[in-house]
Amino acid sequence: MRSGYRTLNRESIRRALALSLSQGNTMTQKPPADDPRFHHEIWAGPTTESAETVSGIYYVENHNGQCSYVELALDFRMAADLVIEAYQRDGLGNWTAPIAHLVRQTLELRLKALLDMIGQKGGEIGTRLIRSHDLKAIWTRCSDWLGESAYRFREDARLAQTERLIEAFHAIDPSGDLFRFGISNQTAFGKQKSYDRVGLRMEILVSDFAASDAFLHHWEAVLLREIIAIEMKWDEDPFFDPNNFPKLAVDPP
Repeated sequence: MRSGYRTLNRESIRRALALSLSQGNTMTQKPPADDPRFHHEIWAGPTTESAETVSGIYYVENHNGQCSYVELALDFRMAADLVIEAYQRDGLGNWTAPIAHLVRQTLELRLKALLDMIGQKGGEIGTRLIRSHDLKAIWTRCSDWLGESAYRFREDARLAQTERLIEAFHAIDPSGDLFRFGISNQTAFGKQKSYDRVGLRMEILVSDFAASDAFLHHWEAVLLREIIAIEMKWDEDPFFDPNNFPKLAVDPP
């Protein structure tokens, strides 16, 4: 059951709009990319402007290598697990959209990590596709390339659950906006989709999420380790077995 639900009427919306207009346009101008109030370089330390600015968030150039889709996927997976745990403990419907968003975001990041690695292996990926939120199109490109390149991913027992989860999110939230904004640009039954009409079967979702996360991570890692093996001049990777994945059961002859 949902708690704290409130419907804004037209008068509330009108007053909110009037208030925002009365406050001027101080935020309409795009700030510089390195606004010194919120940005500083690690060796130089905080700027005078940042020391005088009260802010709960800031940006530091630390000169490390850029993070990738893989690291962010792990971060979102950890957050998703915590929210799922809270939902299963409290049973509040307020967790529905956050759970769905975190699961979908993790899935998208895993798919993009795999697609990016395919690009590093020389596959054609296209910048438009990797910048999109189209889970099904990204997976189709990945699976086509993996198949054409003779990878054994179709023997992976987690494939069916992965494709089931991709199919479900593609059908319900194809543009990736439903759980971020509550109202989607997509329609169903003659009206814009609304997140409060989404239900979760947790006994299926949790299992499919775990399987798909592990499946996509493994096959991205297979490609990464091949690149590392070439750089290290290894005949065989001493630390990673690409065939260490759960296999589909094969009926005896």
